[in-house]
Amino acid sequence: MTDYPPDPDDLPLTPPPSRQAPPAVPPSEQPAPLLGCLFCGEEGTITLTEGRKVFGLGSGLPTITCRACGAAALFDAAGEGGQGWRIRYKKTSRHQRYYYASIYLGGAGWLVEDEALAISRRAYVQRRRVQQAEAGDLSFLQPEQRDPPPPLMSPDEFVYVEYPTAIIGQASKTGESIMDSGIVFLTDKKIHLLGQRRDWSHKLSDIREITLTERYWRLQVGIADQYYQGENQPDQIDAQLFTVIVKALQGMG
Repeated sequence: MTDYPPDPDDLPLTPPPSRQAPPAVPPSEQPAPLLGCLFCGEEGTITLTEGRKVFGLGSGLPTITCRACGAAALFDAAGEGGQGWRIRYKKTSRHQRYYYASIYLGGAGWLVEDEALAISRRAYVQRRRVQQAEAGDLSFLQPEQRDPPPPLMSPDEFVYVEYPTAIIGQASKTGESIMDSGIVFLTDKKIHLLGQRRDWSHKLSDIREITLTERYWRLQVGIADQYYQGENQPDQIDAQLFTVIVKALQGMG
């Protein structure tokens, strides 16, 4: 439950953007080097503009632009050492549907082709999972009961997400303090944190506010300004999807 690979029957009829072998012609005469946009996944929306230097400034590399989402990226067909292409985004959409792509493609700097294609595929799956969760379908998480259950968890609770590193903190007029850290279990009834100092648990109905940033998710609970918080980690369910899952589980309760 720490990742969300696509199910065989959940794959799109049209796959995410794939690579083409660029012809050996000047950049101004090249077709788009990708079948679709790595950022938004739309097909047939890419144009390639020849790069140029002004007063000796600039990279001189061509720019890939998507007319669907507006993303623009420098494209180096030769790459470093002449092995495969590489890409660096200089403009991306800030729309919430592109949350994952904005972080891992838009803010990554130069990416070689295998890295860029892998992130693009994960971003596509993430958008699909968010859509599913917003529709109340959490079957892709394959919830399960733990036997025996962790401390403070009832045997009849179904675990939907296990988040390996999170904190519980408390806000005050003078600032914020971290009370404990550990593993978080999100179930159909509660959120649990198996901490280093003690174990913590709150009902989903105790969550008063859900916050999402590019770095973390935060759930404020109870009346004492306590909160659970988890940082984005590339190999875990990201903050956007986590918060959408929490809202879906609250709606099921």
